[in-house]
Parts: sequence; C-alpha cells; structure tokens
Amino acid sequence: MRQAALSATLVLGLSATSCAGTSVDIQITPTTVVSVVDARVLSASQLLETMKWPTDLQPVPLSPRAKNQLQGFIFDDPEIAAAVSDVVAVGVTRNSEPLGALLLVGVMDHVIGNMSFVDGLRAAVLANAATANTETARWGLLVGSVAVVGKEVWVILPAGPVVAFAVATSREDIDQLLEAVSDRVTGGQ
Repeated sequence: MRQAALSATLVLGLSATSCAGTSVDIQITPTTVVSVVDARVLSASQLLETMKWPTDLQPVPLSPRAKNQLQGFIFDDPEIAAAVSDVVAVGVTRNSEPLGALLLVGVMDHVIGNMSFVDGLRAAVLANAATANTETARWGLLVGSVAVVGKEVWVILPAGPVVAFAVATSREDIDQLLEAVSDRVTGGQ
C-alpha cells in the first residue's frame, strides 16, 4: 500500500505541474446540476461529475500517460485493488495556469489488513512528508490531514465512501478545492 500511495503521490505531483500543458481530446464540463445521489453511496466518479467547481477553478483531464500510471499504481496492489470501487483524477487550473490535482478514490472495503484504508493511505503518503509540517484541518463538516512538502500542499480528506487526495501549490488553493468537495458531500453544511 505504501508503494502504491507514494507512486500515486508522484503521479499527482507531476500532473499538477504539467496538467495545463497536456493535449487531450476529452473535455470535462463542470456541472451545476444537483445530484439526488445520497452522499453515503456516492462513487468517486459521481462526486467529480456532480461537484460544483469554484468559478475560477477549472478541472482539466490528466494526460493519458499520467492516468495510466495512476491506475497501474493503484490496481497493481491487490489489497488496494480489492478495496477500491472506482478512481478518478483531474488536474486543476486557474486562468490556464496549473495549480494542483485531485484524486478521488471510491472505497468499498474500509479495512485493509489491520488498518483502515484512510489510515493506510495517510501513513503511506505522509511518510514521504516526514519532515514536513503536518496538521489536521477542517473543510465544512469534514476533517482531513494536511502536509506542506517543499512548495506543495498535500491533503487527504475522507469524504464518506470516497477519499480525496489533493496536491496544490498553496493552502488557499487546497482550501478552495476541498471546500467544493465538502459542500458536495455534506450538502453545504
């Protein structure tokens, strides 16, 4: 699990700095339609499709190479693959400038071995940030872990049946992105 999480971190970090420069035929159109899907059974792809994006942030597709690497890293680990229902990831830009990336993982089995999926992911990702300033933060009703690693901010946010992992260039960008995730999952509470 640690290898898969570190690999996913690397892919997201690289994607966050290069997402605006990729050319992909797929277009993601943010929607303002409110879904009637109960947040307790929300999949990662449903969360992404129904999320109301802040007006100045734009989701952009990851390059096919980054997407394939990310899927390979997650699904090559049998324990993680058995616990995951779906995975989606997008780069995030503001005025065509890359500012981060968002990975959403739908979790079917919240326990892997002797630890929770979130605890395992948090331990693996934040182990890479051992010398970083790590803290607990709140976005709406949801609580997650934040680490500053070099010039990047990393966050793991459990959001019901979905775990959000985000990388951005600043805490303000992360906060804006994860408030949108929290609002979708909690109904804006």
